[in-house]
Amino acid sequence: MPSLTGPAPPLARARELAARREWSALAEHCAACSDAELRAEPELGFLCADACLRTGRPEQALERGAGIEPALRRRGERALLLNLLNVVGAALFQLGRTAAAHERFGELLELASEWGNEEFAARASNNLGVLANVRGEREAALAHYQRALASYQRLGYVRGLAQTHHNLGISYRDLGHAQEADAHYQRAIELAAGAQSEDVIAQAESERALLRASAGDGKLAEALARRALRRFERLGDPLGSADALRVLAAAARARREPALAATHLQHALAIARAHSDPLLLAEVQRDRGLLLRDQDDAAAARAALGEARDAFAALGAAADEQALQRLLDSL
Repeated sequence: MPSLTGPAPPLARARELAARREWSALAEHCAACSDAELRAEPELGFLCADACLRTGRPEQALERGAGIEPALRRRGERALLLNLLNVVGAALFQLGRTAAAHERFGELLELASEWGNEEFAARASNNLGVLANVRGEREAALAHYQRALASYQRLGYVRGLAQTHHNLGISYRDLGHAQEADAHYQRAIELAAGAQSEDVIAQAESERALLRASAGDGKLAEALARRALRRFERLGDPLGSADALRVLAAAARARREPALAATHLQHALAIARAHSDPLLLAEVQRDRGLLLRDQDDAAAARAALGEARDAFAALGAAADEQALQRLLDSL
């Protein structure tokens, strides 16, 4: 039983590590905790699920979440339940289970609105926007992000504002508005710096690098992507690192260095497979397929593009799936 004078030592340590955003250390700490300790302290179970998600282990995050969710509902611990629903939804999304993720984020929005928790209503809106954008529903995504932005502005929650500007940048990029996208990425970096949110800075730097690579500025793209990669490595975020490697490949292609691009993409692919991230896998295989096509390796290009098409289809990303099918038909 936890001490009446304060939290049990495992929970106290977990809180310290979470407050310092030392996610890899927190994951290691949680691995040493017994099932009995996790059951006795649902907050410890949540922090462990969160650490698993942030260090590229979504399956373990779901396992941790399933172990404490009934107790949170039974005890009526609203704040922890909202936090857990957000983590579970994100883990499901990372695993490509978009329908289940949409259900969890929808429940999060409903409960947060009912309980008057504007911060978590905004988080739910942000995540529903991400899902809509993956499915190609750009206008719906923008509507979700605008709702989140308004809520975070009222709350003065700077990290949330940074995350939303980053997401808006992605939607505007996908709509073909590079200048507007870059403005949102720059705003995300400014806000994230003020909130000491290095993960959001790294994400936005990666996206800015991708814009520069698409515009043909391989040198600047490489500088931005390497900076993002260093941040992700410091944070112990393997999926972020893989995405930065994918962008480094785009930078190498802009500099007409296909061999280097291929190496970066192989490393990114290995990480995507190891951590079961279907969206990252789809994006890496699409980029590999295009590179292989340009190198006149039609068989390998078809294999990579076919896997990317199937991964996008499983995610409900119909526009991406159809674009790749047209490309496959042309090979």
